[in-house]
Amino acid sequence: MRRFFLFGTLLLSLRGQDAAELEHARTVNLERAAKLPSFVMDEKATRYKSRHTDPPKWEVFDTIESEIAVRGEGFTRENVRRNGNPWKNPNFSDFGWGIPFANEIKPLFDPKCSTMIEFEGSENARGKQLLAYRFHSPPKGCFQSFLVRRGFFSSKTDNPARTGRILIDDPGGNVVRYEEEASEYAKGFGLDPWKQSTSWDYVTIGDVSHLLPVAEDIYGGFSFADLWHVVVEYKNHRHFEASTNITFK
Repeated sequence: MRRFFLFGTLLLSLRGQDAAELEHARTVNLERAAKLPSFVMDEKATRYKSRHTDPPKWEVFDTIESEIAVRGEGFTRENVRRNGNPWKNPNFSDFGWGIPFANEIKPLFDPKCSTMIEFEGSENARGKQLLAYRFHSPPKGCFQSFLVRRGFFSSKTDNPARTGRILIDDPGGNVVRYEEEASEYAKGFGLDPWKQSTSWDYVTIGDVSHLLPVAEDIYGGFSFADLWHVVVEYKNHRHFEASTNITFK
């Protein structure tokens, strides 16, 4: 297996060509994360819940539909509806999730992050040539921390280790699939397990094609409560709809 280590700006590998491919992917994806277009898309999430059983016995908990507004590096959920009814609470009950954009890209490729990446092999998917890599980030790395609430006034945060897999299009260098599993939680934190996968595809906004998230799958839960499975679809990517009146004097 070919191994690569990203520590600061230094890239070490067993083969120069492989190092060049990964360095190209690092540059492409960091530029992509820094230059996200401003747009709106529809999000539909179905949440399933199960007690801790082997295997889990999933039951539909609810369906949440919303509009995701993307403005540079800022993301908001708007016009949220739970089972068809307006949802005014800024947080979801029981089990929430983030919005997949630069949150995965920067911890993987930022030169300041000590993420280890190993080349796994080549794959063909939907007629495209893809390069597969495995990655590992230690606890307290560059990935975002998790928040667990127990009761109204009690909460804990932790930044566990992350292990996963990415698929990169060849020769473009763009991440088109991301898979993550968290481990090595702080003692007594309460979140266990956590698995996440995100898929990107090219969508057209106006006359321009952009590589943006189209689906996400989350499997998580709490050691003291329930397991959750969230299936998310992103579609109808579009420009902001706004009007402006300008008066010259």
